[in-house]
Amino acid sequence: MAERRVTLSGQPLSGRASAGGRGTKGPAASRNVSRASAAKRMSVRRSKPAAPRRRAPSRSKRDAVSGRGAQTFPVRRGALSVIISARNEEQTLPKLLEQVTRLKPLEIIVVLNGCSDRSFQRSRLCRPATVVHIPESAGHDVGRSLGAKLSRGDILLFLDGDMVIPARQLADFVTAVDGGVDVALNDLDHLLPPFGLSDAVTRCKLYLNTVLGRSDLGVSSMTAVPHALSRRALERIGCRELMVPPKALALSIMAQLRVEKAGTVDVIRHNRLRQGNTGIGNVMEQLIVGDHAEALVQVLAQHRAGGQLSEGDLQHRRQLAAWRNAL
Repeated sequence: MAERRVTLSGQPLSGRASAGGRGTKGPAASRNVSRASAAKRMSVRRSKPAAPRRRAPSRSKRDAVSGRGAQTFPVRRGALSVIISARNEEQTLPKLLEQVTRLKPLEIIVVLNGCSDRSFQRSRLCRPATVVHIPESAGHDVGRSLGAKLSRGDILLFLDGDMVIPARQLADFVTAVDGGVDVALNDLDHLLPPFGLSDAVTRCKLYLNTVLGRSDLGVSSMTAVPHALSRRALERIGCRELMVPPKALALSIMAQLRVEKAGTVDVIRHNRLRQGNTGIGNVMEQLIVGDHAEALVQVLAQHRAGGQLSEGDLQHRRQLAAWRNAL
């Protein structure tokens, strides 16, 4: 990973100012009202039918609407580190941090990539958060790699700052890793069209998983969030490899780590549209396709080193590819 100067900020800004006290009212003149006028006012009030009083919604109903209830999550054995990578997400970051805090993590690491808005100030208002500020944009994947290197938890939950995901959905990935899964992935299969109608990125995900003998994973990938890792997985594949998510997934599967789907979060609908991730052949699509090509190179290299793929096999595949390309 290229050397970058970062600023680690573990100290939050000062707390919110407390609300000022209210003044008291009670002039002496109000006590000198005559009994006659008081009785008159009472009779007027009684002559009018009382308007039906609206009952305030119960606390449970308010919580159901706002999602703020006292949610309970399974007791964890391992400590949780939440790593959030963000770029110019001042609107969504506070709401996401609120959800993440409900999981009671050991630490929250926010990696800001080239932010020009108030994401830094907003993140600092979250007391448990450690804020890593990278002046230039390094990309979400580099942010995850850096956050993982700084983490201390047994469970690592990776998120992007551009979407707010309820804590109850995030808990599925945390619980899976706490229960023995090494790589907990987001299941998006039912949200995507068939292979023939899919885009290049989806096809790359399907193909890589098939080559790795894990067609059951469908389009699940470490390219998508949320996903979670165990400390064992991180130590096995290394923090640096997280900069190329498909390669990290391939290394995890080839190392026979436990890789499973853990939950479903519709990140497709909530993904923030930017200039670089819209349109056919956009910059983000090219990056992800290239990452999958790098992962396939790693798979072929490991198969060859393990004697699973000979030079004759490679030559046969080249000839077959040339024949198909000529059709």
